[in-house]
Amino acid sequence: MQQRHSRKLTISRTTPAKINVLLLESDANYALSLKQVIESSLPVDVTIVRTAVVARRLLEKEPNHFFLSITSVLNLDSSAFEKIDLLDEFNLPVIAIVHEYEDEMRDQLIKRNVIDYVLKGNKFDRRYICDLISRVHKNSSIKVLVVDDSKVSRFIVARELALQKFQVQLANDGVEAIARLKENPDIKLVLVDNQMPQMDGYTFTAQVREMYSKDELVIIGISGSADPRLAVKFLKAGANDFIAKPFNYEMLLCRITQNLDMLDAISMAKRISNTDFLTGLYNRRYFFEYGNKLFETFEMQSSAPALTVMMMDIDFFKRINDKFGHDTGDEVIKNFASILQKYFADDVIARIGGEEFAVISQSTQYSDSFDYINQFRLAVANQTMLIKQEKLRYTCSIGVTTVLGRDLDEMVVQADNYLYQAKYAGRNQISGNLTQSNQS
Repeated sequence: MQQRHSRKLTISRTTPAKINVLLLESDANYALSLKQVIESSLPVDVTIVRTAVVARRLLEKEPNHFFLSITSVLNLDSSAFEKIDLLDEFNLPVIAIVHEYEDEMRDQLIKRNVIDYVLKGNKFDRRYICDLISRVHKNSSIKVLVVDDSKVSRFIVARELALQKFQVQLANDGVEAIARLKENPDIKLVLVDNQMPQMDGYTFTAQVREMYSKDELVIIGISGSADPRLAVKFLKAGANDFIAKPFNYEMLLCRITQNLDMLDAISMAKRISNTDFLTGLYNRRYFFEYGNKLFETFEMQSSAPALTVMMMDIDFFKRINDKFGHDTGDEVIKNFASILQKYFADDVIARIGGEEFAVISQSTQYSDSFDYINQFRLAVANQTMLIKQEKLRYTCSIGVTTVLGRDLDEMVVQADNYLYQAKYAGRNQISGNLTQSNQS
């Protein structure tokens, strides 16, 4: 039985950076309307240019400024495709706006590596373009593994995925693919052919499902076999989807998008259920769920792991609420959370309830000294918050244990006892199981 990997939930606590989109469109009213819809829906800045001449001048001046482009191709004459060829010259992905769906138009667009095309005048065209921009931007941070023993198939699929901004990795067979997954645990999507040497796609899928669940890693099986039972075998082995060869690449991309959207939806649901609404930190539920899984992995380790549990409390928090009001109390909690994020970015931080917080760290730096934790305490104590024209300062007390207990509950109780010792000793200090930790 292979070890099941536990992927730590990642919660984004930063405002997404704006991306830049070039809109090459001669229809001024449509361009302005599209710009307004995109910018009101996404963190995107849209630059409108009316002609290819102006677009070239802008791209020559700032060749790496734009993330992707949008342009209209309303007929099959050469001048219409000159715009797409210009954008492709600067390696700028293109979303094409077409007047109607025609096979010849579609073929010409696909030959020119257009990301996708949208029917102008459809009441959902603007919404679809927004979804496309959002999806392609997400793709740029997604690693995809293509597993196929055919060099030609790998190249063709990888080219299509790279056009969609995916980070593409390749493997020749199932054995190599499993090694790739171990080296890159952040891979989110695997496209795997069935007929390969050493390990076929079906066996690969079954083995990978022992390590990653369906809501952690998408696996799409691919095969040119005429056996209709193969799709069922793949799905029962744990594949999220199956596509038979030969396939239309638009269909492949649609299926990839659907599966990744489902993964995003599941991830969002997990994030909501595991996140504290006020601070954006993990909540009590996730803290104990993650911590208990951590102890399960410790049982498989030959050497003694390093683990530190910290319990923290904002001093005299009730006085802050009573004097300044609960809205000010909320600002203090959010301020404290932001300092925690700065100092313990690589650790699991949770708001346990009210003004109480907890940290789990696997760093070895706390085995001999609590100096870094004390730097955090001083950062809290030495700042001055300005709220409603009022200057406000507050402190915190911290309890720490580095002695590995039988389970997380035992360590939390121990850290909590040290927290109360720090509070009874006068607050604004650290208490823990190291003699040098009794600092103020």
